[in-house]
Amino acid sequence: MATLTTREREIVGLLADGKTQAQIARELCIAYCTVQTHVENIKQKTAAKSAVDIAIKAAVLRSGA
Repeated sequence: MATLTTREREIVGLLADGKTQAQIARELCIAYCTVQTHVENIKQKTAAKSAVDIAIKAAVLRSGA
């Protein structure tokens, strides 16, 4: 996750908090399609298969497991 941008890390954290992409868009005052683009970039950088996979990976990292 070290190669993620600041915004991508922010989105990862929000996904790990259980927020949907629509909720993230509203919270960050950005377009839904922008969140989708960030999620796609995160998936590529982390080899995640979905937004849920990203959230799981982030939660594991947070817990130190």
